[in-house]
Amino acid sequence: MAKLAPVLIVDDNSRMVGLLERWLVRAGYQVTGVTTIQAALDALRTRHVDWVITDVLLPTVDGLDVLTETRTRHPQAKIIVMTAFGSEATRQRALAMGAHAFLSKPFGHEALLQVFTDEPLPSLHG
Repeated sequence: MAKLAPVLIVDDNSRMVGLLERWLVRAGYQVTGVTTIQAALDALRTRHVDWVITDVLLPTVDGLDVLTETRTRHPQAKIIVMTAFGSEATRQRALAMGAHAFLSKPFGHEALLQVFTDEPLPSLHG
């Protein structure tokens, strides 16, 4: 299997990071998962990423700050914003800020991988 794009996963829930890592590694992606904003910022500064998956609710910052930092450092990267507590306003804000997609938790691996096919799916629900 050919190596696919590098992905950064940012979520303070280590179980969620592990689950997404397993799904994406099985699909052939190079995955880095982090559970702190500092680790996310370090990864964005030191690694090339084509995809970033970030939760909205992080302990010390809004996950949309990760979107902004990604846009600055990796303008070509596609960003997937996910949350269990999303509203239409949050979805609209994320998409307006340049998110590629918005996923509402819980979602399955099929929904996640469908976003990676580059189909125009701005919002997926479980």
